[in-house]
Amino acid sequence: MLMDKIFAAFWQNTKRMDDKRIATLTPPSGVTEINDIAYLDDGHVHHQLDVYYPEGTKETDRLPVLIDIHGGGWMYGDKELNKYYCLELATKGFVVFNMSYRLYPEVNARQQLWDISNCLKWINDNLSSFPCDTDNIYLTGDSAGGMLAAFTAMLSESEKMRDLYDTPDFSLKFNAVGLTSPVPRMNGDFPVNYYTRIMLGKDYEKEKWADYVNLEDILALGKMPPTFLLTSSGDFLARKETRIAAESLRKAGIDHQLMDFEKYNGVDLPHVFPVIYPFNEESQRAINEMLSFFKKYEKVKA
Repeated sequence: MLMDKIFAAFWQNTKRMDDKRIATLTPPSGVTEINDIAYLDDGHVHHQLDVYYPEGTKETDRLPVLIDIHGGGWMYGDKELNKYYCLELATKGFVVFNMSYRLYPEVNARQQLWDISNCLKWINDNLSSFPCDTDNIYLTGDSAGGMLAAFTAMLSESEKMRDLYDTPDFSLKFNAVGLTSPVPRMNGDFPVNYYTRIMLGKDYEKEKWADYVNLEDILALGKMPPTFLLTSSGDFLARKETRIAAESLRKAGIDHQLMDFEKYNGVDLPHVFPVIYPFNEESQRAINEMLSFFKKYEKVKA
């Protein structure tokens, strides 16, 4: 398919730029890493996850859990794309799970949710192997990963949605969700929907989940956890979509916060800036604001 080749060329160029960017960054120290754990025993390289938590954490310590889903337009990237971002989150006192999932055109977005659900099932089954506070679990995602995170949050709350999407019950509940520059409407406005509809797969309209591919539609299937949303003036890919998502949450009565950065020191901040440059001053401000939002929904043991 011609469009698949065009998209693939675009993402290959994006990878070259990402490789150059990542090479300029220095990862944080003081983090224990457990890498390349298979969450499905099928040998697929994208069915792996990493776990990070602060060095010196005692066996008896219990840290809040943060699960991250990377972006990449549903057809690019893996857990390495968000590794430095996730390592930085771990330095702030979290056990962080950083996952890969299969990509388009091998699979469509619905099948990616199946991968993610199975990853979360593995995480739930193995929480006791890590210093996890099982009462405090948070979910994050950026760009396409923001859509996948939003839909995953709803899968955790809605049996009907799990039935529609044919995903397993992973039995995790999220205190709150953080969406960075999400694109949670797969059949939204032109021209974004020209791309996103392709990610749903050929003839998706015949599927039983076809009426539930936009955030505003799935919100009718259950109660979304409290949600933090982030965008910026230079977020040409997703600023509009993030604002629409915030309005959909408002109409549904979901606790949420929208952080919309204007210029920072005279500069427009790009799409998913805290993820791609997690150590910058402006990124730290955004990350800390998200974590402050999460803190409001922390369950404290008596």
